[in-house]
Formats: sequence, C-alpha cells, structure tokens
Amino acid sequence: MRSTVNAAVLSLVIEKPSYGGEIGRRFERRYEGLFASRPQHIYKALEDLERDGLVERIDLEPEWASQPSNGYRATSEGARQYRAWLRSPIALNARARQEAVIRLASTRPEDLETAERLLDVYEQGVLEALRTSPPSPSSGIIERLLDEERRTIGDAQVRWVARARDEFREIAARRIP
Repeated sequence: MRSTVNAAVLSLVIEKPSYGGEIGRRFERRYEGLFASRPQHIYKALEDLERDGLVERIDLEPEWASQPSNGYRATSEGARQYRAWLRSPIALNARARQEAVIRLASTRPEDLETAERLLDVYEQGVLEALRTSPPSPSSGIIERLLDEERRTIGDAQVRWVARARDEFREIAARRIP
C-alpha cells in the first residue's frame, strides 16, 4: 500500500461502497485529527487504489440523484491488501501511536484480534515515550512543564488502553455461548 491515507480510504470503501464525496465525508469524521488531508487527497487516493486494482468503479444510485453515479467498491485484491496492511508490523518509533490509532480506526468492529494487537502496539509506543528520563532539577520551568504535560498525557493514554481492553473482554465474553 503506497500510503496510510490510501489504506484508510480503502478501509472505508470496504466498509461501504460509495461515491467519492461520501467517502470523503466519512474520512473526515473517522480520521479527524489523524490526517491533514483535504478532499483532493481522497480523490487522489481513489485514483491510486483504482490504478493498483484495489478498487473498481461501479454505478451507484444515490438518494440525491435521479440517475446512477460513479462509485467505488473494493476488489478481492483490495480486501486482501487491506487485511495485510492491518496486520503488518508497526515500527516502534515516534509515529507508532498515531499509526496504531489510524489502523484501529480502520479496523472492522468484529475483528477484535487485530484491534487488540493494535492496542498492544499503541501501549508499547506510549510506554516507550514515558521511559525517557525526566529533566534535571536545574532545567528551566518550560522544560519541566512540557515533561509534566507529556507524562500526564501518557498516563491518560495508558488508562485508555486499559479501558479499551476491558471493553474487548466484555464483547468477547458476550460472544461465548
């Protein structure tokens, strides 16, 4: 997959075949704050995905139009590459948490195994960021305050992971007959 934006757009097409504008609106709602993408990025992603054989054009009959409109649906190769992207390793670096959240946002609700693995990567990234040593007592006030802010956010992120795991356990318990 060429880019994370392409993978995120592909996840939305897999979720619900649709036309470009509707995919763009769902992209903005789902990935708000994770990407700095504009509508033209969505259309470029759709072009890339179509060229690579991961999506194909179809006629859709949207509620607002009296005639079919061009839409997109995923191909079987697109679905295969999407699953491979979701399960591919994430390097533990400064972007690991963001990449894990983007993939989590792209995960189907019933795929708890992938979601749990992504939570593990997210948590590892948070814990790695928290492992850095605090500033020395002789550091300036700004450096100490920024470190406190980073640690406060990290603690909240670790609590969020624990809460997400609790919810996954509840869902899994309800599935067992």
